[in-house]
Amino acid sequence: MRLKTTLAFIISACFASTGFAYDFENAVPLTVGVQLGETRINDVRIRLNGHEVELALSFHNATKHPQYAGLYAATPLFEYLGEGEAYADKTFRDLKAFHDGAPLRVTSTQRAFFLGQDITPVLRKAGLGRIYSNEIHWKKLEKLPLLQGIRIDNWQSQVTFGWSARIAPESTGVEKIMYSALPQFGIESLDSDNFSQLVEQHCGDPEMLKELVHQAAPEETGVLAEVFQFPLPFLKMENAHVTIEKARRGWLDSRPVAVLACGYDGALGLPSEGAIRSANNSLSILMLSLLPSAHYDEGRAMPATN
Repeated sequence: MRLKTTLAFIISACFASTGFAYDFENAVPLTVGVQLGETRINDVRIRLNGHEVELALSFHNATKHPQYAGLYAATPLFEYLGEGEAYADKTFRDLKAFHDGAPLRVTSTQRAFFLGQDITPVLRKAGLGRIYSNEIHWKKLEKLPLLQGIRIDNWQSQVTFGWSARIAPESTGVEKIMYSALPQFGIESLDSDNFSQLVEQHCGDPEMLKELVHQAAPEETGVLAEVFQFPLPFLKMENAHVTIEKARRGWLDSRPVAVLACGYDGALGLPSEGAIRSANNSLSILMLSLLPSAHYDEGRAMPATN
């Protein structure tokens, strides 16, 4: 019931606005990076099923000695954590890492910043967590000291993870990272300029997307649009293999129906599989879903064409 109420609020707020409504506090991309010696990355694969991400990196050690790959994941600095948000927990506590199927020990650190200074020790001394939320008691906030003459009553947070894996001599190993993504999202009218701009930003044709949506739901006028960002600094004009599953139900009971990304050669309809060509530093994938209110006809589902 709460999910449906939340969705109804989002729908009314988005259609009342003049543009595509992003809740920037919900959009927390997770940067995944590596530090390698003589090991090389042979293959990069991303699998997206709803909000569940599986990132697989294939490493090759051509030397006659074992090598170690150091990996990390980090959020950008983010702010308020509200109890009424769609994604209240931004700590990626579900992140898991594996080497050739075996789980790896992942360490996690949370830090807090205010006016550009690390205030983690200050919060620790006050008995406060590193992530600001509505659950913090006001009396604890009042006891925080001044910083540059300003009372600390809000701050930014960052969550980082680290782990390593041993790559045997003259062998290939696969590192797999799994977590739940926190995409940007909004509900957009199919006839709006902002919908067209969003589709074009992901190298798509707005009219084609509108036609595909109407093949599945002829009377539908709006869609849930989610943008999944994957900052991957080790990608230097290289290909990334992408698989998008067709989740039976998406976030808030929506129905994912189409996917777009610049350089992507996979199908528009779901499920979709292909490669993002010559990716550089990051990937951006746009997912379009029918709203729960849409009169969806399974027999008129989108064709899996590009």
